[in-house]
Amino acid sequence: MTDKLTQVFTGEPTATFKRLRDMGDGTFAEVVSASGAGNIGVKFRETFEAWPSAEWAQTRATGDIVTVDGNAMGASYLVISIDPLTADTETYVDTADSFSMPVEVAVGLHASQQAWGHDLSIEMIDRDFITPTPPDLEIASISQTTTVLTIETVLPHNLAVGKRIGIRGCSNALVNYPSAVIASIISPTSFTVTGGPNSTIPSQTVTNPSGAKGFVYFRPALSSSRNGTSMHLENATATQGFFYARAAAGDALPFAAGSGNALNARQATTIGTTASVALAATTPYTYSWVPTNEYRLTLLADRLQWSDALIDSLAASSNRVLRSQVVPNPSKSYFLRIKARTEPSTTVPVGQIVTVSKSGATTATVVMDRPHGLATGDLVVGYGVRDTGTGFYPALTTAAAVTVVDATSFTVVWGTAATNTSYGGFVAKVNAACPQPGAISQSIQSAVKTTLADGQHQIVLVGSAAWAGVLIGDYVNVVGCRDTATGATIGIDGAWRVANVATTNLTLVNIDNYSPTVADFALVNCGGGVIKRTDLRVSYVRLFDFERLRVEMLPRPTGDIAASVPVNVMAQPAVTGTLAGSVAVDAAIGNPVTAGLRASNANIAAMSAAGDSVGWLGTMIGAGVVKPFCLPEAQFDASLALSTTTAAAVAAAAGAGIKRHLVAMQAINTGASAVDLIILDGTTERWRMPLPPNVPVDVEFPTHLSVTANTALNANLSAVGTVRANFQGYTAP
Repeated sequence: MTDKLTQVFTGEPTATFKRLRDMGDGTFAEVVSASGAGNIGVKFRETFEAWPSAEWAQTRATGDIVTVDGNAMGASYLVISIDPLTADTETYVDTADSFSMPVEVAVGLHASQQAWGHDLSIEMIDRDFITPTPPDLEIASISQTTTVLTIETVLPHNLAVGKRIGIRGCSNALVNYPSAVIASIISPTSFTVTGGPNSTIPSQTVTNPSGAKGFVYFRPALSSSRNGTSMHLENATATQGFFYARAAAGDALPFAAGSGNALNARQATTIGTTASVALAATTPYTYSWVPTNEYRLTLLADRLQWSDALIDSLAASSNRVLRSQVVPNPSKSYFLRIKARTEPSTTVPVGQIVTVSKSGATTATVVMDRPHGLATGDLVVGYGVRDTGTGFYPALTTAAAVTVVDATSFTVVWGTAATNTSYGGFVAKVNAACPQPGAISQSIQSAVKTTLADGQHQIVLVGSAAWAGVLIGDYVNVVGCRDTATGATIGIDGAWRVANVATTNLTLVNIDNYSPTVADFALVNCGGGVIKRTDLRVSYVRLFDFERLRVEMLPRPTGDIAASVPVNVMAQPAVTGTLAGSVAVDAAIGNPVTAGLRASNANIAAMSAAGDSVGWLGTMIGAGVVKPFCLPEAQFDASLALSTTTAAAVAAAAGAGIKRHLVAMQAINTGASAVDLIILDGTTERWRMPLPPNVPVDVEFPTHLSVTANTALNANLSAVGTVRANFQGYTAP
């Protein structure tokens, strides 16, 4: 149920609101009257501290787990855990109350893993359910060429492109696809499939089997509600979501971008990862999972939008999908459903291995604990047999065909040639190319059962190698754990929580009342397999039923500042045009730059082209540099004793494009005879003056005396003599 606000105008500056409660039968009862303008109508917050909860209604399939977990770092989360041993199940929890549009939903959702055949979803739907899911369609013929599956049904299928389906019960399990999408309609009784949530279907050749053809089953996108929207996680990729919307009992509209196969077969949208993050990842008995992302839905009368954002981050949210053409009915009330579904054709174990043996060959005889239901040619995988060494029974991860011996045994090529009998583990029949979700490659070698001081039941399993693929806080199933002496079960098969992982030691504790109860026992040598369960985790839900405020700006004259609206720029736009203003150094006039001196302790390079602007240089303390002086670091001051006609360097060549500029000089001839002092541009005479004996001379060059770029500034005498000379100048282009 939910509350609605209706406004009663009283003539006062504020308004009075009546709060109405949805009674679920199309009527509303007045329960509260409040004065003052309102915004949020109903505030629903859930952090899953306890379970069961009066705020939620639960429907749980046998074998699935619904509980609250988390014991450290503030972590508390609802877990809906899928039973890995059973196909065709559905578990969901619903909010007890309903909410009116417009509504905003935020869910801290994450998962231990995602798998083909496991459909995890959050749905915002109404309680006006349409006709239950149509019955399965019997198949008249089914075949596949490369990646095109063609199906003909016995009766008209009434399907449409984009419809969510699956195939079950075909005697050729290669085409028992857990989930697929209609790609094209050929006739009222035939259609094609080219892909589904797990991408394009495997390329293979399958002829119409002589045995059972199987059935087409329907996969509802919104739990058969007339109105609503949903986000599904239904493949092994943690960054892909599948979004749907329905209005007035029409077809569920997918949100995929593009057309053709991209729309009809894939329907996938990139989302923020659903991976869980452990705040105390390596601490034993500490369960601290939190989400990476928050998933948000805004449901309005004229549009709906899904987005996500990193948890506790200042980064902007990422908008994923928006629909304005198909929007749920705004007059309905909606509730939140969190759901975990196993498709009918999901690969699951067909039983536990009692014994498996080989006699000098690669073909093994497998004896199961129950009728296996296999037919010769069926493909299987196998895990958990105790003896995994070379030649024995390593994890059979590549599907292999079986030959049926009787109802409880079959033969299959497993490993290399050997003579051996071993125990424990499980076998799963592979449908299509769907692997066994969560199967762990290591096998159990021994087990110890104890009861802890707090009453928890604990088992420690030693693995055939360091355990991989499971983390502290994950839920797992022990499958086919059997004594190597007798082949009998040791009683620990069932669901457990991972309490610690330390190389080959895997410590498990019970999950509330979902784990098996067994007396303590000392170490038992055994075989057995471990399957990681698909756990849908929800750390919190926030749901706001709010009043939408719409404001329109009055038309004003252009430039009226009173009509302006403040804008917060979230991402700085790139400037692609040319702005008028001051000029940048060594750039054509017209480029913007801040005003001021360019501090330098060395002369800059010459401008690249005539007409380029030149920045005004300053010393490192901001003093402007003006002619005839320059940066202190660019000045030179030389003192020479000249006595011959051989050139002496006043200043060496300064480098490409750089000149030596002579500003002043002082000289005295201390010899007995007059001589000329000569200034040279390298070896070329540029200036000369006579020096009579013992007469000091001081010369300043008002326009400066410059030499050629990258050429030394030299000096010599016209004849042998004795002259002392000082030179001052600077270096510049």
